[in-house]
This record gives sequence, structure tokens and C-alpha cells, in this order.
Amino acid sequence: MREKPNPFVSISDLMAGVSAVIMLMLVVMVVRTMVMSAQAELNQKKGIFYAIKEISDSLDKGTQNVEVTDRGLTLKDAAFERGSACLSEKMDSILTQKIAPILSKKMKEYPNIRVYIEGHTDILPVKNISTDIKAKCALFDDNYSLSAGRAREARKAILNAVDNDKEIAQRIAVVGYASDKLKIKKNPEAAENRRVEIRLVVQEPEKDDAE
Repeated sequence: MREKPNPFVSISDLMAGVSAVIMLMLVVMVVRTMVMSAQAELNQKKGIFYAIKEISDSLDKGTQNVEVTDRGLTLKDAAFERGSACLSEKMDSILTQKIAPILSKKMKEYPNIRVYIEGHTDILPVKNISTDIKAKCALFDDNYSLSAGRAREARKAILNAVDNDKEIAQRIAVVGYASDKLKIKKNPEAAENRRVEIRLVVQEPEKDDAE
């Protein structure tokens, strides 16, 4: 006598097949998400490249006291008034008229671009403490507060040029490193160590805690 087929075996086979299909779909979705994420990051990096290139092209040949790098820009020591956090008149003009509009445009076009403005000094201690923010654009008594003050002045110039756009402002951070990250380590007193770096990076925006 022929045995009757077991209906539970068929259901088991069906469920196994369904599970396999679901797993395959999940794998495809994960891979697709990873590819899209990688492509988005690549686009942001292209945005940084285009921003730096546009800034470089906008600067007159032989422009002094600002150096274009593969990460962004470096404002040299002479871009600031001596013994002060204040930008020179020339550098303030370059930041507001040439650099800021390009940065703003690219940051709006590429929402994951962030800007870090980092102040650096040599190892020599501050000679003249600043207690007059109006005269020196910052209060400082050491290289950390001086380097941070110079970075803030560069940020202020950029934001003033774009009417203190809140969305842009939230994506520009400043920090003062003093002599912690010397550019010329063999000569820690070298003028090249005294600089402000404007660095462009790709970074996921921070999520609002309220979300």
C-alpha cells in the first residue's frame, strides 16, 4: 500500500524556502545599503576636492600667507597681526570675499562636509598677555588660548561673509592645539609652526537628541 504524503513535510519545505528567500532579500538590502553609503561618501569626498580646487583657482597667483593643501587651507603666521589673534586686513578680505562663498556653496551642496579650523603655535610662550579683546580680538595668556582665538577669528570672518548662516555655523568647529602638533618638529620655534589650518572632512551629521 502506498504511503500517504506527510503534509507537514511539505509545509516544512515551504517554510525553509521562504526563509531562504527572506535571508537572500536581507543580504541584498544590506549590500545595497553598503554600496549606497560608500557612493555617498565618495561623492562627499569629491565635493571636498572640488571645493579646494575652486578656492585654489579663486586665489590670485602669488597670494601670500595662505597655502592650499589637499585637506584644505593653511593660514600662515603672517596672516594675523603680530602678537594678536586678529586677522590681517588682507587675509580678512581673502576669507570673506573668496574663500567663504565657495565653502558655503559646497557645504550646502554636500551636507556631510564638515570644517575644522585648528589653531597652532610654536613652543615659545606668550610674551604679552592679552586682556583687551577689542585690541587683540581675543583674551589669551598662553598658546592654547592664543591658537584658539586665531581659529575663532578665522571662523568669524567666514560666517560674517555668509550672514552667520546657522546651518553652516553648526558645521564649522574650532580648536586650539598650541604647540601639540608642530609642523616642523626639528625646529619647534619655526614660524611654520604658527598657523591656522582650515580642514575639510566628511562626517555624518550628529543626530538630534530629540529625534
